Amino acid sequence: MSMLIEYIIFLISIVYLILILLFTIGWRKLHAPSETKAKEAVPVSIVIACRNEEENISALFDSMLNQGYPKNQTEIIIVDDHSSDNSINIIEKYTAIYSFITLFKLPDNKTGKKEAIRLGISNSISDLIITTDADCTAEPDWLKTMLNYYIKHQPKMLCGPVTFKNSKSLFSKLQNLEFLSLIGSGAGAIGIHKPIMNNGANLLFEKTLYESCNTKNEFASGDDMFMLLHAKSIDKRSIHFVKSKKAIVYTNPAQTFREFINQRARWTSKSKAYRDFDIVFTALIVTFINLLLVSSFVFGLFTPEFLKITLIVFLIKSFADLLILIPTIKFFKQTYLILLFPVLQLIYPFYIVITAFLGLTGKFVWKSRLYK
Repeated sequence: MSMLIEYIIFLISIVYLILILLFTIGWRKLHAPSETKAKEAVPVSIVIACRNEEENISALFDSMLNQGYPKNQTEIIIVDDHSSDNSINIIEKYTAIYSFITLFKLPDNKTGKKEAIRLGISNSISDLIITTDADCTAEPDWLKTMLNYYIKHQPKMLCGPVTFKNSKSLFSKLQNLEFLSLIGSGAGAIGIHKPIMNNGANLLFEKTLYESCNTKNEFASGDDMFMLLHAKSIDKRSIHFVKSKKAIVYTNPAQTFREFINQRARWTSKSKAYRDFDIVFTALIVTFINLLLVSSFVFGLFTPEFLKITLIVFLIKSFADLLILIPTIKFFKQTYLILLFPVLQLIYPFYIVITAFLGLTGKFVWKSRLYK
């Protein structure tokens, strides 16, 4: 192997290490919000898109009703995206009892989460919007924590922590470990004022931000990320992260491997629209180092010299990943997941390369619909 190739491989590995180190520094810069209660509650609209969530929607509502925030300042908007199960009947039982819960249904000529969120926000009465998903639940002080932080700091976008619930199987635990690394990296990037990702399952933003943003209708999802880019273009310091256990939202892992791959391909698909340096640079470095691991391993099967390169890159990447992963799983009180770290490190490069390819060139299925 030529010295030039070895130099390039080593350089990419070191750049990856520095990148994750910066995210770790950013994570540590984030502090838990003050427990001081805001002097006055502000109105907020919680907008939730729903499609075929009969198994989860009741838990969502119970979680929302259990919030310690004034109900007279809270509006919950559920937008049904042509559910074919019993979701609407369950929702209507709640709307019949609670006046602050409203159901809207997408018209026949509109489909998808993007349209559902748009309809919900257009019918909201508050200047502040919080989005979550129909399969989520939240800590009882979630709403209060998010809004107290907003009232004190006035960010244009406020991101909150998300983790998986019901992580009992090996598959779901591996997903959770990988997902927490993304949450930690995204929060850390915000901590150094280089935001690169957020999560629509726990997101607060000003309504005017959404209304002034081009959410790019040609993509099946991505309103949250396109808003982040818009907010970043206005003021990158206007995007904050609430590092509080009281602000955690819980969502469901993918139930099958096929569903998992489709989910990750959907996440990747909208990256074609990104022009932000921080996002593109991070995506390229992450893709390159995983591609290096896969290719050097494959070549190593025929040329043992490449196996040495595989081991060196693997060790550098593993050390870097642990830098951000350990404080993140400690925050979520899920340190037991570290036992699965070696397993995840072995399979992660292969699935990253596959989902990157599928997201940029292929098709994916989401909520029983095929997208190209």
